[in-house]
Amino acid sequence: MVNNKQYFYYILPAFIFVLMVTIIPIFGTISLSTLSYSIAQPDQTRFTGLNNYFKLFQDPRFLNSCLVMLLLILIPVTIQMILGFMLALALNGKLFGTNWMRLFFLCPAVIPPIVIGLIWKLFLIPGAGGLSYFVQKIGFSGPDLLSQPSTALFAIIVAAIWTGTPLVTLMLLSGMETIPTSSYEAASIDGASWAQRHRIITLPFIISVSKTVIIFRILEALAIFPVIFVLTGGGPAGATEPINYYAYVTAFRYFKFDYAATIIVVFFVLLMMLSFPFLKSVINGKKGEL
Repeated sequence: MVNNKQYFYYILPAFIFVLMVTIIPIFGTISLSTLSYSIAQPDQTRFTGLNNYFKLFQDPRFLNSCLVMLLLILIPVTIQMILGFMLALALNGKLFGTNWMRLFFLCPAVIPPIVIGLIWKLFLIPGAGGLSYFVQKIGFSGPDLLSQPSTALFAIIVAAIWTGTPLVTLMLLSGMETIPTSSYEAASIDGASWAQRHRIITLPFIISVSKTVIIFRILEALAIFPVIFVLTGGGPAGATEPINYYAYVTAFRYFKFDYAATIIVVFFVLLMMLSFPFLKSVINGKKGEL
């Protein structure tokens, strides 16, 4: 029989690894955010407390990046959940060709984000891209979506929806496939319509899966960073610059690592605040099952 001390030795390597790759960098970033640090004059580093945070919330560019981040989370995640649910219903219908469609849906999920950015760049580039070709075929000039602040963010949102919807579809579909067919058969016998069957049976069954999917999509929504880097570079005029991209620019273009660390800390807190209601609901649901 294995005692508690032996269990500790088994998990010690994993604990050390997690400590090195997550906990230490997190505390290092928090510590750096409380300093005044210059890469050109490291010997003049001094502790400034919350001064960087006070400056941050008076920074118009940071406030704009917060708005962009919220839009890149709320709009794509909402549409991904709606489209994913509709597509999952269609795939769950066991129609001809749905098995091949599942394989096709995996393509955007396995393509590297930088490649997705290049694909959309080639599609949207004015005068030569696929969008310009189709628009010119119906008698209009090809739009330059990436050079206008009002349309550049729209293009990024569309790319994010295209990238994330297939994975949402497959995760919701996996939840639907656990629903007993006898439940639908009983509802049909009782006279329930197609819409009523899915409202009464499907939605309650997949609600826990949906919460988990929402958490993952919120946390992964800004993994579209490479797409933004390729398509717009955060522009025009900061229209597509979320918080993590602003932190990247601050650190590696302006070399303000202390200020960039402050941005990353706030970014982490905001993401946790957005995810917490769904995460709490999932945890409470698991406790109820136990």
